[in-house]
Amino acid sequence: MKLAARLENLEPSATIAVKAEADRLKEKGIDVIDFGPGEPDFDTPANVKEAGRQAIDANLSHYLPTLGYRPLREAIASSYRTRYGSDYSESEILVGCGAKNVLYEAMMAIVSRGDEVIIPAPYWVSFPEQVRLADGVPVILPSGEKDGFIPKASAADAVCTDRTRAIVLCSPSNPTGAVIPQEEIDRFVALALRRDLFLVFDECYEHFLYDGRRHATPALSDRRVRDRLLLVSSVSKSYAMTGWRVGYALGPKELISAMAAIQSHDTTHTAGCAMAAAAAGIAGPQDSIARMLAEYTARRSAIVDGLNAVRGMVCPMPGGAFYAFPRVTGLYGKLGVNDDAAVATFLLREAKVATVPGSAFGAAGYLRLSYALSLDRIREGVDRIRKCVGRE
Repeated sequence: MKLAARLENLEPSATIAVKAEADRLKEKGIDVIDFGPGEPDFDTPANVKEAGRQAIDANLSHYLPTLGYRPLREAIASSYRTRYGSDYSESEILVGCGAKNVLYEAMMAIVSRGDEVIIPAPYWVSFPEQVRLADGVPVILPSGEKDGFIPKASAADAVCTDRTRAIVLCSPSNPTGAVIPQEEIDRFVALALRRDLFLVFDECYEHFLYDGRRHATPALSDRRVRDRLLLVSSVSKSYAMTGWRVGYALGPKELISAMAAIQSHDTTHTAGCAMAAAAAGIAGPQDSIARMLAEYTARRSAIVDGLNAVRGMVCPMPGGAFYAFPRVTGLYGKLGVNDDAAVATFLLREAKVATVPGSAFGAAGYLRLSYALSLDRIREGVDRIRKCVGRE
């Protein structure tokens, strides 16, 4: 069968692949501790679920504007206005089927054949693949553990060419939990202005910051970048709504309109009841986020301390999100392997612990472990790893 050439270099989502393999083992009755998916284990807040039920009862079951349910867009605009002093109107906001859908539409709207998009590594697995699907060229910008996995605008400037079209940033980071400081974000903003680039900023983990950190965002930077800036977020993590599939983008009206035109030929929009529920989450009380953050704080300490007690693993303390990203090159000789994928395979086979290889995120030699699961499961999982690979 002859399929589209664009699929030749497309890599399937590694996180979804790990989940599928873990689920396959679970279906056989095997107890797998799954650190793979980035999915909160909390229930969707009661007020959010009730809003979804009321929307169904009110027959919010028919087509809505492609931009999305207007009360949700108004809630998003109000939230950004309150938190960041932004002046986005509801016509400058697009709601999609999760942030992944919105980011894909952004690449389709921004990137032409051969255009380059700078993506710092470690990166979320879908960033480079979405660029390739738009017939663009991902330009990977490595950032290292010694720098806290924080990308530098000066390094991005050095790889810019006359084909560079955009820069994609994610903070807090999936997979590392790194938090880009405001001063470095401001440098990326200055670069985007000077080079006439789009700046796409994924802030899906904006509510999950530790040790007193405040969210840094281009929404607080030079307002001249507004016509080149796309802010992307989601209710999936903030309100434990991964399955509701609601993400959104705020940006210049011309870009948002282009993305909406693409969406009109794709999903049209996500479900009305899901958007009504999301509006209740964003506009309602935020105490559920505080409770999740408190629990994640305890889990972060447990998983990082536990992994650092495993000889051959080195795990930095993440500043945000809910991922640990240990370096595992010290296990290669002990396990008789030579890459992170083999370590992940060994842990799944021998310890029944699912992790995602760092190479899937453009960072060979690491593993990503989500700590969006209970403290008991985290401790048991780390204990299995310790017993499986040995202390010495």
